[in-house]
This record gives sequence, C-alpha cells and structure tokens, in this order.
Amino acid sequence: MSPKLKILCIEDNPVNWRLVQRLLGQVGYDMYWAEEGLQGYQMALELKPALVLLDINLPGLSGFEVAMKLRQNPDLNGIPIVALTAKTMKSDRETALVAGCDGYISKPIDPFQFTTQVEAYLGGQREKVEQSREGSVLRQFSQQVVEHLEARLKEAQDANRKLQEAQEALEIRNRNLSRLLALSQSIVAEHDPRSLLSRIIARAQEDLGLRALQAFRVQADGGYFEGLRWTPVGIEAAPSIRGDHAALQRLKGVMDQGPIFGERLLQSPFWDTGLELGLWTQPSESMLLPMSHRQSEGELWGFWALSREPGRPFQPFEVELISLIGGLAQVSMRNAELIFSLNESSRALASSYESVESAYMEVHQAQAALGQRERQALLGDLFQKLTDWLQTPVAVLQSESVVLDQVEPGQTEWKRSLVQIRQSVAQIDSVVKALTRRAGRRETARPEWIDLGALLIQELELISMESQLGEGRLKLDFHAPEAKIFGIYGDFSETIGHLVRHALGGPTPSPSIVVRTIVAPDLFRIEIEDEGGPILPETIEQAFEPFSGLHEEPVLGVRQPGSGLPSCRQLMSTYKAALDLRNQGEGTCLSLALPLGGA
Repeated sequence: MSPKLKILCIEDNPVNWRLVQRLLGQVGYDMYWAEEGLQGYQMALELKPALVLLDINLPGLSGFEVAMKLRQNPDLNGIPIVALTAKTMKSDRETALVAGCDGYISKPIDPFQFTTQVEAYLGGQREKVEQSREGSVLRQFSQQVVEHLEARLKEAQDANRKLQEAQEALEIRNRNLSRLLALSQSIVAEHDPRSLLSRIIARAQEDLGLRALQAFRVQADGGYFEGLRWTPVGIEAAPSIRGDHAALQRLKGVMDQGPIFGERLLQSPFWDTGLELGLWTQPSESMLLPMSHRQSEGELWGFWALSREPGRPFQPFEVELISLIGGLAQVSMRNAELIFSLNESSRALASSYESVESAYMEVHQAQAALGQRERQALLGDLFQKLTDWLQTPVAVLQSESVVLDQVEPGQTEWKRSLVQIRQSVAQIDSVVKALTRRAGRRETARPEWIDLGALLIQELELISMESQLGEGRLKLDFHAPEAKIFGIYGDFSETIGHLVRHALGGPTPSPSIVVRTIVAPDLFRIEIEDEGGPILPETIEQAFEPFSGLHEEPVLGVRQPGSGLPSCRQLMSTYKAALDLRNQGEGTCLSLALPLGGA
C-alpha cells in the first residue's frame, strides 16, 4: 500500500482550512496547515509535500513572497504551488504565475470541483503566462513588490519610532523611580510628620519644576484640613480649610479616579474653587491629586494642589510620578505617626516599669512566704501520716523484743520473732529511703536487690499521701508473687512516678486509675490504665522520643503524653525493659515489662 500524499495548506482563515481539509482528507490525502507565510515555508522544508495550496493574502509574508522563497530553494523548487485567491482579474492571476505559482483556484472554493482541480495539478497540469504578456506582467509584479516593500519599510520605521519613544519614556520613568526610591530611603529615619512632608514636597517641586505645591491632610477630628505649601523661600503652613467645605465633599466622589488635570480640571467645579482658595493662579497648568483614607473607606485623607507655568502640560509619566510621590507621602506620614505613638508608649511603659517591678518583688516575697507556710503545713500532715504508718512495725519490734528476752536461742518462737523483726526493719528502712528522696536528699546510687512489688506499693502509697490521688481513685490489681531485681532503687521509684503522672495528666481528670502487676517466667510487667482521654496516634509514636514535644504547640483539649516518658525509657534501658503506650477505652494504657535477674 503506497503512503498518502502530503498536501500543505498555507491559509490564515480557519474556516477555509477546515473546508480544504474535509474535501481532500476524505479522498485520502494527508493534510497539514500553516496559519502564516513564514511558518508555512518552514513546514514545507520539513514535510516536502506533494503540493502546496497557498493563500495570496497572508499576514506577514504575502503569498507572492512565500511562493518566491519556495522557488528559490532547490529542495522545494519542483513542488507544485497552487494559489488560492479571491482576486478574479486576469492580471492578478498572471501575477501569481509570475511569482512562482503553477496555477490558481478561485475563492470561494467550489466543493464539487475542488478535488478534481487539485488532482489535475498533482497530475502535472501547469498554467503559464502568455509570452506576449510576460513582460508587462513582470513589470506589474515588480511594481507590486516595490510597493509592498515600501509599505513594510514604512511600517518598520513607524514601529521603530514608537519603540524609541517608548524607550525614552521608559528611561524617564526609570530615572524618576530611581529618584523616588532614593527619596524613600533617605526619609526612613525621619519620624516627625511635618519634617517628613516638607522633604517630600521640596523633592516633588524640584523633580517636576512646579510653580506652586500645597499638600493638605485631614485632622483626627475631621473638623478641618491643614497643610504645607512650597514657596521660593521655603516650606510654610498653608491656610486651613474647613472639613465641611462643599468642594471637599465633592472631592470624595472622585478621589478614586486619580489625578484631575488639563481640560478635565478646567471644566470641573474644582477649578474655580481652587482659584478662590488660592490653590493655583490663572493662567497655569494645574493638577488636583485627591487621596482616599486607607483605614476608613469612602473618607478623604487629603489632597495635593500643584501648578506650573502655562504651556507645560503634565505628561503621562509625570502624572504617574505625582501619584507615586503622593502615595509615598501618605504611607510615610502614617508610619511616622505610628512610630511616634509607639515611642511615647514605650516611654510611658518604661516610666511605670520600676513600680511594676517593685510591686512584683513584693508579691513574689509574699508568695514565697505563703508557699513556705503551706509547705510546712503539708509536710506536717505528711509526717503525721508517716508516723501513723510506722506505728505498726514499731509495735511489732517492741513486742517481739519482749518475746526474745523470754526464750532461749534455737527455739521456734525465737526464729519466728527474728523473721518478724527483719521484715519490720526492712519496711522501716524502705520508708526512710522514700522520705529521704521526698526531702530532696540524694543517696549514693549503689545497686541492691529490690522487691518490685513492695517498691510499687510503697511508691503508690506515698503518691496518695502527697494528695496527687483522691480517695478511691487508685485501684490495685496485683497478680504477682515476689519478684526481685538487682538495680538502683531510685531508677525504679522515679520511673513509677513518671508513669503515674502520665495517668494523672489528661485534659479531664480520670475517674479511676488501675495499676496491675503480672509475673511471667523471668518477666515482671506493670500496667497502668486511666480514663483521662485518648492521644493522637502520631503523637503516641513519639511519646518516648527525647525532645519530641520541643517544637510542638499544645492544642487545647487534646491530650499529650506525659513529659517524663522519655526519661523512663532512658532509666529503664539499662535493665533492657520494654515500654509501650496505647489508647484503650476512654484513656490510655502504659506497660513496663522488666526482665528479671538483674542488669
């Protein structure tokens, strides 16, 4: 099967292209389209089509110019070129043939004959100019080419002139913007509104060659507008204008339309009002620049009145520059007033800081004294509870001592009493150690054999004594026989404290806290369940990581893991213990699994 013949249509009218595509595509030709001449020439170089359908009236390169370029290229010279033209004059058709076309098809296209016409040119049909008319047609074509080139040259000259004018305007605009930027940088440190406005007015007069410039701004109460004006001898105060002046009320209606100048100003009521108020004189080239309030919509913040010698109308770039300078003045004065207000507030704050600091010190001292009295009262209650707690082991020691005095060594009663005494001594010793830790005294950290069940009960009782757990909130569920581990007492007591504080740390108090112990072969497990609310899963994953909450903002009502949990992992890592935290029911469950047998 032979490949489809390629036909390139260079046509700027999409409607004509769709008709050509439909008529030729349905009989098996491979169709391509270019919208303008230079694009069509490039596509012809790439495609090497079997035929080119060329519209004569193309934007950019004309159809005649495209035909000449195709004929001048040796690789494309043999391709048939058929002109599509709406021109019906014989001379127009002959011009197309002279330019390099092999024939022409008139527009509008006849759909019943178009396919036959194209196939005839593909089959070798060629049109030629009569020899007797060839000279005159060439001269006519040359004249058309010259006229076309002259028109293109004029267009290029006009475009170049406009480009130069735009470049000059851009250079002027850039210079003005550079000067405006330099002005804004020079007034950054100026915080006095009057001095600031004076400097901006003087620069505007210099840059624009003004004969007069007056800048007004409404006062805080809106009762009147006060301003400054430039004179050859310097900046001076301008006469104030009442805020209810009819002209200012009318000015509110046009303040968002930009500067008013030229013929528009002369034909407006503001011209005569400006003459009455002395804003400008006649004759002059004048301008009125209204400025709206940035904080109060629909309110007039101020206005500028400018004028210079007649015959020097304001240019567009000057109007833009005036608007920018006025905006700079408005923003700068607002900032200067805010800075002045802040400075005043800072001075007032500084003057009262010493008295506040003195009052704070007095309150702090009173609070410290009160805290000391409360601490003493709490310690008194704590030691009273501990005294009550120690009465039982002390009584046992006393009674057993009496028994020992009455029996001979080796008897059963003596041995039983000795066991009772040792247990009581151990109980008192553990209480003394706990009191030492609670009082802030540090023992030398030395390992010893620790009864985990007894230690857990003792720590929970001490926490209850310190009122961290209310009556009935703590529930014990112990299923563990005696389990001992060789380690440092303080590691385990501190870990248990952190675990219990997590259970107490929910956003809502947990109604109950269940502490469960389980002993498996060579393993001691502690589980602490609470109902203080669940924790987000992504937060649970980092609960035991150091510094996990350092850069996190707490969310109100959302529970966080206890702050001491990372310390638990660090303390228990020596004992190869496993820590786990998970959500369970209405709260969480903390699990500590300790391998028995020592570190």
